[in-house]
Amino acid sequence: MQPTFATSQFQEQACSFESAGETVKAIVTRPPQGTPVRGGIVLSHGWSGFRSGPSGILTAFAREFAVLGYVSLRFDYRGRGESEGEGLQATLTTMADDLVAAAAFLKRSEHLDRPAFCGLCSGGNVVIGTLKRLPTASRLLLLSVYPFSDGDAFGRDVHRTLHYLHLYWKKLLRPDTWSRLVRGDVSLRNVAKVIFGHFLNRGANRRRERGDAKPSAPAPSAAAPQLPQAVKAAKVESRSQEGREAPKKHLANLRPDLPGIIVYGSADPDAPAAGKYYGDYIREHHLPIDLATIDGANHNFTSPAWRRQALDLLKAHL
Repeated sequence: MQPTFATSQFQEQACSFESAGETVKAIVTRPPQGTPVRGGIVLSHGWSGFRSGPSGILTAFAREFAVLGYVSLRFDYRGRGESEGEGLQATLTTMADDLVAAAAFLKRSEHLDRPAFCGLCSGGNVVIGTLKRLPTASRLLLLSVYPFSDGDAFGRDVHRTLHYLHLYWKKLLRPDTWSRLVRGDVSLRNVAKVIFGHFLNRGANRRRERGDAKPSAPAPSAAAPQLPQAVKAAKVESRSQEGREAPKKHLANLRPDLPGIIVYGSADPDAPAAGKYYGDYIREHHLPIDLATIDGANHNFTSPAWRRQALDLLKAHL
């Protein structure tokens, strides 16, 4: 453990633990001195992120949880951030191993053996997929969680197309868009790729998920439109690994005795399909998990107002 950084609202300490023989770097955030501890929370970042989360959202959450009396642990999955490991070797399986090691470390160092788990995007998928190895989990606090292995689901692709058609229709109503078209500054081919490319890439997505092909990076183009945050996240999220179980089998890890909440932003084009995927299963199995949508929010809840709304929803479940 490193020296503790303390404020009137929280204490933070750098730490590390071992997972599969490699060092995982982490931060423990505790309530201020003298505040009774109410429980523990393990925070799980997304596939391409690290322990602070996009725009520092997980750091902010950890510190807010400390004000409520919760000790939290946020860590870099191996191959990410400051942790050891090769990023290209990381899989959902290695992330699951790291999550189990993190829960064990929290129990060992803070004597908290019934933590809640807070996961963002693929970090939430890892939490759900690892629940059989986390029998003492007390609560789920999940944000922008996509369906397992659903990178090429037809329903989700339809929602994406409708979302981008709406965005580009609004752009067409702006005079500067027509000026850029006349000057040749807008590539109609790139626009078509954004709107319909997910349909054209369905076969490649399947091969990539089976491990038959490596994902190819699109060539950068100055004329390409700026993609919304949700699309950037979708392009890098890992939803399955070679040889993994079928998607619905992961949901069997959800238990009737494990309450939780899943929060989406209405401006995330994948939220409708994701909400239906989880919502149908939750209702069918009468699980104590709520689904909530923040109006106007994007995939990573990047504005202060969206972040505050998301945090308030999570805090209500604590």
